[in-house]
Amino acid sequence: MIAALFYSIWPYQIFKSVLFRGGMTFLTCYLVINFLMPKIIRLFRKYGITSDFTPAVPNTKPYTGATPIMGGGILILAILFAALLWCNLNQYIVALLTIMVAFGIIGAVDDIAKVYQKRRIEAGKEKRKWYSEKADGISGKTRLFAEFAVALVVVLALYLYVDIDGHLVVPFVPIKTLYPYLPKYIFIPFMLLIIVGGANAVNLTDGMDSLATVPLMTCALFVASVAYIGGDSEWATRLKIPHLTHDIKELSVFAMAIISAGFTFLRFNAPPAAIYMGDLGALALGSVISAMFIFVKAELFLPIVGGIFVFSVLSASAQRIFFKLMLHWKGRTAAERYRFFLRSPYHHHLQKLWTYSEKKPEVESVWLMFLQKIGIRPLPDEEKLVNPKEVHSRVVWLMHQKSIWLFVITVILYFKVR
Repeated sequence: MIAALFYSIWPYQIFKSVLFRGGMTFLTCYLVINFLMPKIIRLFRKYGITSDFTPAVPNTKPYTGATPIMGGGILILAILFAALLWCNLNQYIVALLTIMVAFGIIGAVDDIAKVYQKRRIEAGKEKRKWYSEKADGISGKTRLFAEFAVALVVVLALYLYVDIDGHLVVPFVPIKTLYPYLPKYIFIPFMLLIIVGGANAVNLTDGMDSLATVPLMTCALFVASVAYIGGDSEWATRLKIPHLTHDIKELSVFAMAIISAGFTFLRFNAPPAAIYMGDLGALALGSVISAMFIFVKAELFLPIVGGIFVFSVLSASAQRIFFKLMLHWKGRTAAERYRFFLRSPYHHHLQKLWTYSEKKPEVESVWLMFLQKIGIRPLPDEEKLVNPKEVHSRVVWLMHQKSIWLFVITVILYFKVR
């Protein structure tokens, strides 16, 4: 660790400061990603590291082909490098790095499988599904099995070797009134669901340019605040939040690496994206953020500050359940005509809603019908857009605004509403 080396040569307290090391972590991540990402984008474009079927027009500038995937690999590399340089490698940081790398490997296998299938389809060795815009990776069941297997090993190790327990901070309730403790036979499955669920929620949200990036940054910023204040006994007592061990402050330094990675990635991932995070980045960052909430005992606040991720999962689940019910009750014709949302997850519903078309819609949204009945008008035609890129950008930045509002609300709830 370079900060410890500096302190051994020049024994100044600044090299031990969480704020100083957090700032240096941010700058390190920023420089590494800015240096490597343009090179990786050019390399991946050249060798077709993508799951999209969009063909590139040869000898044209600018680039018109499919957007590369697996950009999250550079984010993980930068976070890992910055953490090794500036973090004290205590039990919490080692555990977080292990989770991030383990889930990143699962995501990388899935992304590589997508690239491989795309090449098989292009070579005529496999047929492309008519509705498919992108190549498939490993099956969802296989990926979930791998995630739960890895998470189970990690969670058991966390419980045995990392200083965490089953106490939960309940929103709106003072800890002196209610500070429930979950025994290990409940807390271990609870941690398992949080880590795997968080990883897949981020992966599901990462379906539009930069959509998952800002919510990840707001979640990391919230954890950094809780870890820094909760690790200080005086501030924790004053704000009536759980007093955490002093070592937990290292999460603030680590969180700055995630914030920097997201901030820098926006340069390459903001609409229109030059590269996607891919399952490699989404699973790794989603799992490590979820684990950080467990470490600071703020698990029940994750669905609030990470509401964009939660709503993506809920909207996709509602769409699937409603389709199956309609299929059972009314038959396939009605099920394909009437959907809960126009598309799922919800950000794709907004994308469809805000796109102007003179044609009569093929799909009717039960959600929009419900809103009309209670007096809420859907978007009028004069406010819709024709250009898909403009629609895309408007949806993404609306969701980013909601992420910031959710962060502010969660900070107020955690630190002041008791």
